[in-house]
Amino acid sequence: MKSFRVGTISGIPIYINLTLLLFLPVIGWLITRPDQLGFYAALVSLLSPYTIDPAALATNGGLLFVGVVGALGLFAGVLLHELGHALTARRFRVETSMITLWIFGGLAHIKELPENWDAEFWIALAGPVTSVLLGVACLVSLRFVPESLPMVAFVLGWLGLVNLTLAVFNMIPAFPMDGGRILRALLARSRPYVVATSIATSVAKVFALFMAIFGVFTFNVILVLVAMFVYVAATSESRTTVVRELLRGVKVSDLMTREVKTIDAELTIAELVDRMLAERHTGYPVVDRDGDILGLATIDHVRSVPAHERYFKSVRDVMDREPATIDADADAFDVLMRFSENRTNRALVTEDDRLIGIVTQTDLTEALEVIEGIRGRDPKGLARGGFA
Repeated sequence: MKSFRVGTISGIPIYINLTLLLFLPVIGWLITRPDQLGFYAALVSLLSPYTIDPAALATNGGLLFVGVVGALGLFAGVLLHELGHALTARRFRVETSMITLWIFGGLAHIKELPENWDAEFWIALAGPVTSVLLGVACLVSLRFVPESLPMVAFVLGWLGLVNLTLAVFNMIPAFPMDGGRILRALLARSRPYVVATSIATSVAKVFALFMAIFGVFTFNVILVLVAMFVYVAATSESRTTVVRELLRGVKVSDLMTREVKTIDAELTIAELVDRMLAERHTGYPVVDRDGDILGLATIDHVRSVPAHERYFKSVRDVMDREPATIDADADAFDVLMRFSENRTNRALVTEDDRLIGIVTQTDLTEALEVIEGIRGRDPKGLARGGFA
Protein backbone atom coordinates (compact mmCIF):
# COMPACT_ATOMS: atom_id res chain seq x y z
CA MET A 1 0.00 0.00 0.00
CA LYS A 2 0.99 3.62 -0.54
CA SER A 3 3.17 5.50 1.95
CA PHE A 4 3.05 9.22 2.63
CA ARG A 5 6.01 11.37 3.62
CA VAL A 6 5.16 13.31 6.79
CA GLY A 7 8.48 14.96 7.61
CA THR A 8 12.20 14.60 8.19
CA ILE A 9 14.12 13.95 11.40
CA SER A 10 17.89 14.43 11.47
CA GLY A 11 17.94 14.29 7.68
CA ILE A 12 15.98 11.00 7.54
CA PRO A 13 12.63 11.06 5.64
CA ILE A 14 9.70 9.71 7.68
CA TYR A 15 6.88 7.90 5.87
CA ILE A 16 3.54 6.60 7.14
CA ASN A 17 2.07 3.64 5.32
CA LEU A 18 -1.66 3.60 4.60
CA THR A 19 -1.98 0.39 6.64
CA LEU A 20 -1.01 2.35 9.77
CA LEU A 21 -3.65 5.01 9.16
CA LEU A 22 -6.25 2.25 8.85
CA PHE A 23 -4.96 0.41 11.92
CA LEU A 24 -4.66 3.37 14.35
CA PRO A 25 -8.44 3.49 15.08
CA VAL A 26 -8.34 -0.27 15.74
CA ILE A 27 -5.50 0.22 18.25
CA GLY A 28 -7.49 2.97 19.97
CA TRP A 29 -10.54 0.74 20.15
CA LEU A 30 -8.55 -2.21 21.52
CA ILE A 31 -7.07 -0.06 24.31
CA THR A 32 -10.49 1.10 25.46
CA ARG A 33 -12.24 -2.29 25.49
CA PRO A 34 -13.53 -2.96 29.04
CA ASP A 35 -11.42 -6.11 29.50
CA GLN A 36 -8.23 -4.42 28.29
CA LEU A 37 -8.95 -1.26 30.26
CA GLY A 38 -9.44 -3.23 33.47
CA PHE A 39 -6.39 -5.43 32.88
CA TYR A 40 -3.99 -2.56 32.24
CA ALA A 41 -5.52 -0.36 34.93
CA ALA A 42 -4.70 -3.09 37.45
CA LEU A 43 -1.11 -3.36 36.18
CA VAL A 44 -0.57 0.40 36.12
CA SER A 45 -2.02 0.66 39.64
CA LEU A 46 0.76 -1.62 40.86
CA LEU A 47 3.33 0.87 39.54
CA SER A 48 1.46 4.06 40.41
CA PRO A 49 1.35 5.79 43.82
CA TYR A 50 -2.44 5.36 43.77
CA THR A 51 -5.08 2.98 42.38
CA ILE A 52 -6.55 3.78 38.98
CA ASP A 53 -10.26 3.07 38.73
CA PRO A 54 -11.29 1.93 35.22
CA ALA A 55 -14.69 3.53 35.75
CA ALA A 56 -13.03 6.93 36.23
CA LEU A 57 -11.42 6.59 32.81
CA ALA A 58 -14.83 6.33 31.13
CA THR A 59 -16.02 9.78 32.24
CA ASN A 60 -15.59 13.24 30.71
CA GLY A 61 -14.26 11.95 27.38
CA GLY A 62 -11.65 9.81 29.11
CA LEU A 63 -11.99 6.86 26.71
CA LEU A 64 -11.46 9.10 23.68
CA PHE A 65 -8.35 10.58 25.29
CA VAL A 66 -6.98 7.16 26.20
CA GLY A 67 -7.67 5.70 22.75
CA VAL A 68 -6.29 8.60 20.69
CA VAL A 69 -3.26 9.50 22.83
CA GLY A 70 -2.46 5.85 23.52
CA ALA A 71 -2.49 4.88 19.83
CA LEU A 72 -0.47 7.93 18.76
CA GLY A 73 1.94 7.47 21.67
CA LEU A 74 2.48 3.84 20.71
CA PHE A 75 3.65 4.70 17.21
CA ALA A 76 5.65 7.67 18.47
CA GLY A 77 7.51 5.06 20.52
CA VAL A 78 7.95 2.90 17.43
CA LEU A 79 9.36 5.91 15.57
CA LEU A 80 11.88 6.55 18.38
CA HIS A 81 12.78 2.83 18.28
CA GLU A 82 13.60 3.10 14.56
CA LEU A 83 15.47 6.35 15.08
CA GLY A 84 17.60 4.48 17.61
CA HIS A 85 18.59 2.09 14.81
CA ALA A 86 19.14 4.89 12.27
CA LEU A 87 21.25 7.16 14.49
CA THR A 88 23.38 4.27 15.69
CA ALA A 89 23.86 3.19 12.06
CA ARG A 90 25.09 6.70 11.31
CA ARG A 91 27.83 6.27 13.91
CA PHE A 92 29.06 3.31 11.87
CA ARG A 93 28.80 5.38 8.66
CA VAL A 94 25.80 3.37 7.48
CA GLU A 95 23.13 5.52 5.85
CA THR A 96 19.37 5.17 6.44
CA SER A 97 17.35 6.12 3.36
CA MET A 98 14.03 6.46 5.22
CA ILE A 99 11.88 5.23 8.10
CA THR A 100 8.44 3.78 7.37
CA LEU A 101 5.73 3.31 10.01
CA TRP A 102 3.18 0.64 9.12
CA ILE A 103 0.74 -1.87 10.57
CA PHE A 104 3.45 -4.11 12.08
CA GLY A 105 5.47 -1.26 13.58
CA GLY A 106 8.36 0.44 11.83
CA LEU A 107 11.17 -0.18 9.38
CA ALA A 108 14.45 1.69 9.14
CA HIS A 109 15.58 1.20 5.55
CA ILE A 110 19.35 0.76 5.68
CA LYS A 111 20.98 1.61 2.33
CA GLU A 112 24.01 -0.59 2.81
CA LEU A 113 23.63 -3.75 4.87
CA PRO A 114 26.61 -3.94 7.26
CA GLU A 115 28.60 -7.18 7.15
CA ASN A 116 30.78 -6.19 10.08
CA TRP A 117 29.33 -8.22 12.95
CA ASP A 118 29.83 -5.58 15.64
CA ALA A 119 28.20 -2.86 13.48
CA GLU A 120 25.10 -5.00 12.93
CA PHE A 121 25.08 -6.03 16.60
CA TRP A 122 25.02 -2.46 17.94
CA ILE A 123 22.67 -1.15 15.25
CA ALA A 124 20.17 -3.95 15.99
CA LEU A 125 20.52 -3.61 19.77
CA ALA A 126 19.93 0.16 19.67
CA GLY A 127 16.21 -0.27 18.90
CA PRO A 128 15.30 -2.41 21.95
CA VAL A 129 17.53 -0.27 24.18
CA THR A 130 15.65 2.84 23.02
CA SER A 131 12.31 1.14 23.76
CA VAL A 132 13.50 0.12 27.24
CA LEU A 133 14.67 3.67 28.02
CA LEU A 134 11.38 5.09 26.74
CA GLY A 135 9.37 2.57 28.76
CA VAL A 136 11.31 3.32 31.94
CA ALA A 137 10.91 7.07 31.35
CA CYS A 138 7.12 6.66 31.06
CA LEU A 139 6.93 4.59 34.25
CA VAL A 140 9.13 7.03 36.16
CA SER A 141 6.98 9.96 34.95
CA LEU A 142 3.94 8.09 36.23
CA ARG A 143 5.12 8.78 39.81
CA PHE A 144 4.67 12.54 39.26
CA VAL A 145 1.13 12.53 37.80
CA PRO A 146 -1.45 13.81 40.32
CA GLU A 147 -4.35 11.57 41.29
CA SER A 148 -6.74 14.05 39.68
CA LEU A 149 -5.44 13.02 36.23
CA PRO A 150 -6.09 9.26 36.08
CA MET A 151 -6.32 9.30 32.27
CA VAL A 152 -2.80 10.72 31.92
CA ALA A 153 -1.50 8.26 34.48
CA PHE A 154 -3.12 5.34 32.67
CA VAL A 155 -1.72 6.34 29.26
CA LEU A 156 1.80 6.85 30.65
CA GLY A 157 1.68 3.51 32.48
CA TRP A 158 0.26 1.72 29.42
CA LEU A 159 2.91 3.20 27.13
CA GLY A 160 5.63 2.24 29.61
CA LEU A 161 4.46 -1.37 29.75
CA VAL A 162 3.91 -1.62 26.01
CA ASN A 163 7.36 -0.22 25.15
CA LEU A 164 9.01 -2.68 27.52
CA THR A 165 6.95 -5.51 26.01
CA LEU A 166 7.92 -4.44 22.47
CA ALA A 167 11.59 -4.39 23.48
CA VAL A 168 11.33 -7.96 24.78
CA PHE A 169 9.31 -9.12 21.76
CA ASN A 170 11.83 -7.58 19.37
CA MET A 171 14.59 -9.61 20.98
CA ILE A 172 13.05 -12.87 19.72
CA PRO A 173 15.75 -14.34 17.41
CA ALA A 174 13.65 -14.18 14.25
CA PHE A 175 14.15 -11.94 11.21
CA PRO A 176 13.29 -9.16 10.64
CA MET A 177 13.10 -8.49 14.36
CA ASP A 178 16.14 -7.13 16.10
CA GLY A 179 16.82 -10.39 17.91
CA GLY A 180 17.31 -12.13 14.57
CA ARG A 181 19.90 -9.59 13.48
CA ILE A 182 21.65 -9.79 16.82
CA LEU A 183 21.77 -13.58 16.49
CA ARG A 184 23.27 -13.30 12.99
CA ALA A 185 25.85 -10.78 14.22
CA LEU A 186 26.96 -13.13 17.01
CA LEU A 187 27.09 -16.09 14.61
CA ALA A 188 29.13 -14.03 12.14
CA ARG A 189 31.91 -13.61 14.70
CA SER A 190 33.19 -17.09 13.85
CA ARG A 191 31.42 -17.90 10.56
CA PRO A 192 31.16 -16.42 7.06
CA TYR A 193 28.32 -13.89 6.87
CA VAL A 194 26.28 -15.91 4.41
CA VAL A 195 26.49 -19.02 6.64
CA ALA A 196 25.48 -16.99 9.70
CA THR A 197 22.49 -15.67 7.76
CA SER A 198 21.45 -19.17 6.71
CA ILE A 199 21.45 -20.37 10.33
CA ALA A 200 19.67 -17.27 11.65
CA THR A 201 16.93 -17.37 9.03
CA SER A 202 16.34 -21.08 9.70
CA VAL A 203 15.85 -20.26 13.39
CA ALA A 204 13.45 -17.47 12.39
CA LYS A 205 11.34 -19.85 10.30
CA VAL A 206 11.07 -22.27 13.25
CA PHE A 207 9.87 -19.42 15.49
CA ALA A 208 7.40 -18.33 12.82
CA LEU A 209 6.00 -21.86 12.61
CA PHE A 210 5.47 -22.06 16.39
CA MET A 211 3.93 -18.57 16.46
CA ALA A 212 1.50 -19.54 13.70
CA ILE A 213 0.48 -22.77 15.47
CA PHE A 214 0.01 -20.95 18.78
CA GLY A 215 -1.94 -18.17 17.03
CA VAL A 216 -4.29 -20.68 15.37
CA PHE A 217 -5.03 -22.56 18.60
CA THR A 218 -5.59 -19.33 20.55
CA PHE A 219 -7.59 -17.71 17.72
CA ASN A 220 -5.08 -14.84 17.66
CA VAL A 221 -5.30 -13.50 14.11
CA ILE A 222 -2.63 -10.82 14.66
CA LEU A 223 -0.10 -13.39 15.87
CA VAL A 224 -0.75 -15.53 12.78
CA LEU A 225 -0.20 -12.49 10.55
CA VAL A 226 3.03 -11.67 12.40
CA ALA A 227 4.18 -15.28 11.94
CA MET A 228 3.52 -15.08 8.21
CA PHE A 229 5.40 -11.79 8.00
CA VAL A 230 8.39 -13.23 9.90
CA TYR A 231 8.53 -16.30 7.65
CA VAL A 232 8.39 -14.24 4.45
CA ALA A 233 10.93 -11.72 5.77
CA ALA A 234 13.33 -14.48 6.83
CA THR A 235 13.09 -16.07 3.39
CA SER A 236 13.70 -12.70 1.75
CA GLU A 237 16.69 -11.98 3.99
CA SER A 238 18.25 -15.34 3.15
CA ARG A 239 17.72 -14.81 -0.58
CA THR A 240 19.09 -11.26 -0.44
CA THR A 241 22.25 -12.39 1.34
CA VAL A 242 22.82 -15.21 -1.14
CA VAL A 243 22.34 -12.82 -4.08
CA ARG A 244 24.76 -10.32 -2.56
CA GLU A 245 27.35 -13.07 -2.11
CA LEU A 246 26.84 -14.27 -5.68
CA LEU A 247 27.35 -10.75 -6.98
CA ARG A 248 30.39 -10.03 -4.83
CA GLY A 249 33.14 -8.59 -7.03
CA VAL A 250 30.79 -7.94 -9.95
CA LYS A 251 30.56 -4.33 -11.14
CA VAL A 252 27.73 -2.61 -12.95
CA SER A 253 30.05 -2.25 -15.96
CA ASP A 254 30.22 -6.07 -16.16
CA LEU A 255 26.44 -6.34 -16.62
CA MET A 256 25.30 -3.28 -18.51
CA THR A 257 24.34 -3.03 -22.14
CA ARG A 258 26.79 -0.58 -23.73
CA GLU A 259 25.07 -0.02 -27.06
CA VAL A 260 22.23 2.10 -25.76
CA LYS A 261 19.46 3.17 -28.08
CA THR A 262 18.22 6.61 -27.13
CA ILE A 263 15.36 8.84 -28.26
CA ASP A 264 14.67 12.54 -28.63
CA ALA A 265 12.29 14.26 -26.24
CA GLU A 266 10.23 15.68 -29.13
CA LEU A 267 9.39 12.22 -30.51
CA THR A 268 5.62 11.67 -30.49
CA ILE A 269 4.18 8.82 -28.45
CA ALA A 270 2.89 7.23 -31.67
CA GLU A 271 6.40 7.28 -33.12
CA LEU A 272 7.73 5.81 -29.88
CA VAL A 273 5.21 2.96 -30.12
CA ASP A 274 6.34 2.19 -33.67
CA ARG A 275 9.96 2.16 -32.57
CA MET A 276 9.24 -0.10 -29.59
CA LEU A 277 7.52 -2.59 -31.88
CA ALA A 278 10.29 -2.49 -34.47
CA GLU A 279 13.19 -2.78 -32.02
CA ARG A 280 11.39 -4.82 -29.35
CA HIS A 281 12.47 -2.45 -26.57
CA THR A 282 10.29 -1.39 -23.64
CA GLY A 283 12.33 1.57 -22.44
CA TYR A 284 14.59 4.28 -23.86
CA PRO A 285 16.83 6.92 -22.28
CA VAL A 286 15.87 10.40 -23.45
CA VAL A 287 18.83 12.64 -24.32
CA ASP A 288 19.39 16.06 -25.88
CA ARG A 289 21.67 16.89 -28.81
CA ASP A 290 24.70 17.12 -26.50
CA GLY A 291 24.05 13.65 -25.10
CA ASP A 292 22.90 14.92 -21.68
CA ILE A 293 20.29 12.76 -19.97
CA LEU A 294 16.81 14.31 -19.89
CA GLY A 295 14.83 11.33 -18.64
CA LEU A 296 13.54 7.84 -19.37
CA ALA A 297 10.50 6.75 -21.39
CA THR A 298 9.05 3.27 -20.91
CA ILE A 299 6.09 1.27 -22.05
CA ASP A 300 4.28 2.31 -18.85
CA HIS A 301 4.49 5.92 -19.97
CA VAL A 302 3.06 4.95 -23.36
CA ARG A 303 0.22 3.07 -21.67
CA SER A 304 -0.70 6.18 -19.67
CA VAL A 305 -1.56 8.09 -22.86
CA PRO A 306 -4.94 7.36 -24.54
CA ALA A 307 -4.58 6.04 -28.10
CA HIS A 308 -6.21 9.10 -29.69
CA GLU A 309 -3.69 11.45 -27.98
CA ARG A 310 -0.51 9.59 -28.97
CA TYR A 311 -0.13 11.57 -32.21
CA PHE A 312 -0.15 14.89 -30.35
CA LYS A 313 1.76 14.21 -27.13
CA SER A 314 5.51 13.95 -27.11
CA VAL A 315 7.93 11.93 -25.03
CA ARG A 316 8.78 15.09 -23.11
CA ASP A 317 5.19 15.22 -21.81
CA VAL A 318 5.26 11.80 -20.15
CA MET A 319 8.87 10.75 -19.51
CA ASP A 320 10.36 10.15 -16.09
CA ARG A 321 12.51 13.23 -15.51
CA GLU A 322 14.41 11.70 -12.59
CA PRO A 323 15.24 8.15 -13.72
CA ALA A 324 17.30 5.79 -11.60
CA THR A 325 20.99 6.18 -12.37
CA ILE A 326 24.07 4.36 -11.14
CA ASP A 327 27.80 4.69 -11.62
CA ALA A 328 29.57 2.14 -13.83
CA ASP A 329 32.04 1.31 -11.04
CA ALA A 330 29.30 0.60 -8.47
CA ASP A 331 28.79 -2.93 -7.15
CA ALA A 332 26.17 -4.93 -9.03
CA PHE A 333 24.27 -5.54 -5.79
CA ASP A 334 23.75 -1.79 -5.49
CA VAL A 335 21.60 -1.98 -8.62
CA LEU A 336 19.07 -4.11 -6.73
CA MET A 337 18.94 -1.50 -3.99
CA ARG A 338 18.46 1.22 -6.60
CA PHE A 339 15.66 -0.74 -8.26
CA SER A 340 13.95 -1.10 -4.88
CA GLU A 341 14.34 2.59 -3.95
CA ASN A 342 13.05 3.83 -7.33
CA ARG A 343 10.52 1.02 -7.85
CA THR A 344 11.84 0.33 -11.32
CA ASN A 345 13.50 -2.51 -13.23
CA ARG A 346 16.12 -0.51 -15.12
CA ALA A 347 18.78 2.07 -14.35
CA LEU A 348 20.88 4.32 -16.55
CA VAL A 349 24.63 3.78 -16.16
CA THR A 350 26.72 6.93 -16.06
CA GLU A 351 30.37 7.90 -16.01
CA ASP A 352 31.28 11.53 -15.28
CA ASP A 353 27.54 12.31 -15.61
CA ARG A 354 27.51 10.93 -19.17
CA LEU A 355 25.31 8.06 -20.33
CA ILE A 356 27.43 5.02 -21.18
CA GLY A 357 24.97 2.14 -20.77
CA ILE A 358 21.81 0.72 -19.24
CA VAL A 359 21.28 -2.15 -16.81
CA THR A 360 17.99 -3.98 -16.35
CA GLN A 361 16.44 -6.61 -14.12
CA THR A 362 16.94 -9.07 -16.97
CA ASP A 363 20.70 -8.34 -17.00
CA LEU A 364 20.90 -9.12 -13.29
CA THR A 365 18.82 -12.28 -13.59
CA GLU A 366 20.94 -13.64 -16.43
CA ALA A 367 24.18 -12.83 -14.58
CA LEU A 368 22.91 -14.59 -11.46
CA GLU A 369 21.96 -17.67 -13.48
CA VAL A 370 25.48 -17.88 -14.92
CA ILE A 371 27.24 -17.30 -11.58
CA GLU A 372 24.92 -19.68 -9.78
CA GLY A 373 25.54 -22.33 -12.43
CA ILE A 374 29.30 -21.98 -11.96
CA ARG A 375 29.45 -21.73 -8.17
CA GLY A 376 26.17 -23.12 -6.91
CA ARG A 377 24.09 -21.70 -4.06
CA ASP A 378 25.49 -23.73 -1.18
CA PRO A 379 26.22 -21.14 1.57
CA LYS A 380 29.57 -22.74 2.45
CA GLY A 381 30.54 -22.81 -1.20
CA LEU A 382 29.59 -19.18 -1.64
CA ALA A 383 31.73 -18.20 1.30
CA ARG A 384 34.88 -19.73 -0.19
CA GLY A 385 35.58 -17.31 -3.01
CA GLY A 386 34.66 -14.26 -5.00
CA PHE A 387 33.60 -13.73 -8.56
CA ALA A 388 36.38 -13.11 -11.03
